[in-house]
Amino acid sequence: MGIKQRSLYQQTQALLHKNLLMKWRMKIDSLLELSIPVLLGLHMSMISHFTKSTHFSEKPPQTLGRLDQFNSSSMMVVYMPISNTTQNIMSRIALSPFMKGASIIGAPNNTYMDDIFMENFPYPVGIIFNDIFSYNIKVFPEYSVPQLEESLSAHCWDMFDDFSCELSRYWERGFVTIQTLINAAIIEMATNHSVMEELMSVTAINMKTLPFISKDYFQNEMFILFCLLYFSPIIYFLALNVTRERKKCKDMMKIMGLYDSAFWLSWGLLYAGLVFIISIFITVMITTTEIIVMTGFIIIFTLFFLYGLSLIALSFLMSVLLQKVALTNLMMFLITVFWGCVGFTALYKQLPSYLEWILSICSPFAFTSGLSQIIHQDYNLNGVTFPDPSEESYVIIATFSALVFDGLVYLVLALYFDKILPYQSELHHSPLFFLNSSSCFQHWRTKNNVIEEDLDSEQPSVDYFEPVAPELQGKEAIRIRNVKKEYKGKSGKVEALKGPIL
Repeated sequence: MGIKQRSLYQQTQALLHKNLLMKWRMKIDSLLELSIPVLLGLHMSMISHFTKSTHFSEKPPQTLGRLDQFNSSSMMVVYMPISNTTQNIMSRIALSPFMKGASIIGAPNNTYMDDIFMENFPYPVGIIFNDIFSYNIKVFPEYSVPQLEESLSAHCWDMFDDFSCELSRYWERGFVTIQTLINAAIIEMATNHSVMEELMSVTAINMKTLPFISKDYFQNEMFILFCLLYFSPIIYFLALNVTRERKKCKDMMKIMGLYDSAFWLSWGLLYAGLVFIISIFITVMITTTEIIVMTGFIIIFTLFFLYGLSLIALSFLMSVLLQKVALTNLMMFLITVFWGCVGFTALYKQLPSYLEWILSICSPFAFTSGLSQIIHQDYNLNGVTFPDPSEESYVIIATFSALVFDGLVYLVLALYFDKILPYQSELHHSPLFFLNSSSCFQHWRTKNNVIEEDLDSEQPSVDYFEPVAPELQGKEAIRIRNVKKEYKGKSGKVEALKGPIL
């Protein structure tokens, strides 16, 4: 290990020890830093306790009965347009014994049909004919037909020793009945052959219902929101400490030979340890209270830990760009809440997958997307395990990779802008300094070797050079070479100082 590497290690170790001592002495801040996440975790577990998940076991196939058993006495059928063909079809339906007691009304236009619908909610069924073989059925959603959008709520229920599912509404509320009657009437008109009794005698069977876990919308959304804000107290104090130390001490420490990487590394290691502890606590709370049932401890812990590390790197970046504690914390809060809430679109699957991966460059969105995937798997009682050849495990691995990538990008940008943005009296580099980095490092090494050779050689003492003691060689904090001072005199330039080594 070279001198510079040893020095970096020693500086990081010393700064880390200093940061730990500062945390120990500022006991109130340290207590708040750890207690607020603990309180958030306990509050989240209490909410989960009062909004229990419902676990539905597997149900065998269920017979729904014959189609002609539907009681159509309360049904009102409204059709349009009114023509000889549509009247002929509807008269055949009205003569069917299965429509006894139902009323059939012709509507001249959409406005008339809508008025009937509003006056007789929720019983009307609308039939809009395009031609003799094409028609649309209009009903009130969530009464005659279920909402088919993907949802994490229960799609089956146990009621009064009976088991019912959303999809059975098509059969139980008359949608399939009226559709079968229209089809039978059209077939009779086209073929002059009656199929009414044959079609109406069909028996339906509800297929086997797989087990699932139902959670309330509010429970899922509040759980994700709590998880998003879980590290906010730690990030607040991180921004406070980093900004304060950059303002008060960093210039002086750089004069004493501090490496920028040692400064950032010392704070990063300290808060990575805090994130590690808090991630273990929140994972224990989630698994013991069964907020998430099927996914294991390691998966949940890794997701939280990587998210916390990405927030540390993002806080470094914001503190460098904004340079003020209040602005840094405000921006971190807005980024976390905004992109985390945008991530709810992943929970309800409202974005295409490619757009989700693009937006995952923001770590709160990637974190919400990962939690949503775990919640969806929990709903289907699958869970995420490793190693697992299924697509779900690959999605979680990709989410982990996105969080690691985000953290590295934020860290590199923080180090870059720390070099080029002026802060206090600190010197800054050109925005394109990295293009000549190899030549600069090579030049530094060459100069350093020359100095070492000069210092190691036994040179005689002269007026402008004082040799370094052997036990101090290689440990110099400051070296000054080729200092010059010139004055303009009447006879030209006068050199008052030229080339001493300090």
